[in-house]
Amino acid sequence: MMGCRIICGIGLLCMLPLTALAEPLVSENERLWIEKAAQLVEAAGSGKADARSFQRRVEQSRETLRDIVRNAGSEDSERHQTMILMVALLDAAAACHRAGRIVCPPDLMRQLRAQLARLQAYVGTVG
Repeated sequence: MMGCRIICGIGLLCMLPLTALAEPLVSENERLWIEKAAQLVEAAGSGKADARSFQRRVEQSRETLRDIVRNAGSEDSERHQTMILMVALLDAAAACHRAGRIVCPPDLMRQLRAQLARLQAYVGTVG
């Protein structure tokens, strides 16, 4: 019994350097893109975001994502599909303006927040 614990402990210790060297799930560009998407979701939910500025930021986000996807491997396709869906939802939010401000319906905000949670799970920043 005690010998089994020691052997398991040694096995786990041997694996530590391998986990430290493992590549992160997302690239730095993807992580930054997700952070900016979170800022856009927050702005959309505030009801105070200037519509033109918000629309420009969504367009920039779309262009950045296009570059990320072009430079990625096929193993990242599921994550990128999640990111593409986020851009589509942000486009929908950009179309929801009244009196020069972004005003999203509650259902769209729920979808944006749920999609953001999926993205943040890739980088471990759900919250």
